Order: sequence, then C-alpha cells, then structure tokens
Amino acid sequence: MPDFTTFSVLFYVRKTSADTSKFSIYARITVDGKRAEISLKRSIPVNKWDPKKGRGRGFGQDVRVLNQYLDQVYTRLMECHKQLCSENKKVSALKIKARYLGNDKEHKSLLELLKYHDTHMKTILKKGTLKNYGTTENYLKEFLQKEKKTNDLHLNEINYRFITDF
Repeated sequence: MPDFTTFSVLFYVRKTSADTSKFSIYARITVDGKRAEISLKRSIPVNKWDPKKGRGRGFGQDVRVLNQYLDQVYTRLMECHKQLCSENKKVSALKIKARYLGNDKEHKSLLELLKYHDTHMKTILKKGTLKNYGTTENYLKEFLQKEKKTNDLHLNEINYRFITDF
C-alpha cells in the first residue's frame, strides 16, 4: 500500500526578539503541502546565514559545525520519513515531527503494568499471592511519592538505579 507523497525539508531563520544580531534556526517539514516546524535551538549571526542555500555561510569553525548539525538533522528527518513509509503508516508532516522528537511512541507506565497484571492474574493466582502483590504495589506507590516525588513512572524510565533504590 505505498502512498506516494511529496516530502521536503527546509532550513530557515527568524529574528530573535532578544538579540537582533542573531537568527534562530528552524526546520520546516512539508508533506503534500502541509507544514510542521521544529525549532533547532541554534542561532547564527545575521551575516553568516545564506538564505538561498538554507545553510551557514563562511569558512569558520562555528559555521562548519552548524552545517554538519543541519546535515544530521536532515538525515534524521529523512530516516523518520523512511521509517513511517516502511511501517505502512500514513505519512504527514506532524507524524514526521513527532517521530523526530520521540513523541510518537506510546509509553506505558508502571502502575498501568501493575493494573494489567492484577486483572489478568486474578484467575490464575491464589488469594494470598494476590494479597502479597497488593502489598508490594502499596510499597511501590509510597516509594514513588516519597523518593521520586511522582505518582507514576513510565516503563522506559525504570533502570538499575531505580530498582536498587526501591
């Protein structure tokens, strides 16, 4: 089910309100005429930006590093587009932006996992074992509130340090 779309990436600048001698750099993703923009959190002096090429102008080390970074961003955006196409997902500028920023994946939480375990193991485990799981869940909730200052945690945030602290 290949869906042929137009796709382009453009780097452009905007004046910053704080410093008029520098431009903030943005990437614009366009898919079938619909746009999404990403701030690259980089700036460049006004006289070092080439608007026709959408890149830094000059031979200094700072310009060379910036242009290498722009190449990396461009390559990563192309990879995101390629991944969405290979997954047979509808490609849009917003989906490419979300994939680039890492916001397109659904992250499950620790308490969701515990709830899932409770509901699916209710018929399999004995009452005493379930009671022990409930006690551990209470300790875990207490630990999250006291030590981590949160009510829940995404599973991708659980690491060796979290486990040993608990």
